[in-house]
Amino acid sequence: MKLDEHFASDIQQKAIQFWKNEKKSKQFFKLSFEKELKHSLDDSKENWRVELTRALKSMSPQKFETFARGLVKEMGVKLDEKIGVSYTNDGGLDGFGYITSTDDFRTNRVAIQAKHWENKVPSPEIDKFRGAMDKYNAEYGIFITTSDFSRSATEAARQGTRVITLINSEDIADLVAKYKLHVREVMTYELGDFYHTED
Repeated sequence: MKLDEHFASDIQQKAIQFWKNEKKSKQFFKLSFEKELKHSLDDSKENWRVELTRALKSMSPQKFETFARGLVKEMGVKLDEKIGVSYTNDGGLDGFGYITSTDDFRTNRVAIQAKHWENKVPSPEIDKFRGAMDKYNAEYGIFITTSDFSRSATEAARQGTRVITLINSEDIADLVAKYKLHVREVMTYELGDFYHTED
């Protein structure tokens, strides 16, 4: 009788241990799956940005200027159809437009510069752009590049009475996503509790 009780107890302990291991295994699978899914989604999020940067850099300078004007238009600037749209003798600008304040009483002139570069934009380019802004009496300037800006260029953009907005390749990706400019948002799904709970 004692042997049977001992045997039953041993079986019970093994069963308890088995179900504990099963639970741990399911939890491990759940955590591994969620981690893998999150990693996959993070990769997708980064991959499209890399793909966008690559696509922009492979564009011709003229096409990039067209893209830059389209981006600025999405940002609320009403583009002038004559100034800065010519690829030669553009007066140092790649676009020009007007932005109206939220109270609808003030309209300001906006100059646009687009640089299809690999290297960082140096400060002399900011100075040249500011000179072009002066020519057209632009109150605001937006400088867009496929690369980035040097520290001195960033400092130069902040000097003077008219601060120039700098948009690098990372900023471009953020803005393209925000305004959904020539991109399509892809929907994904998150698994519900049914997939994670025990039977």
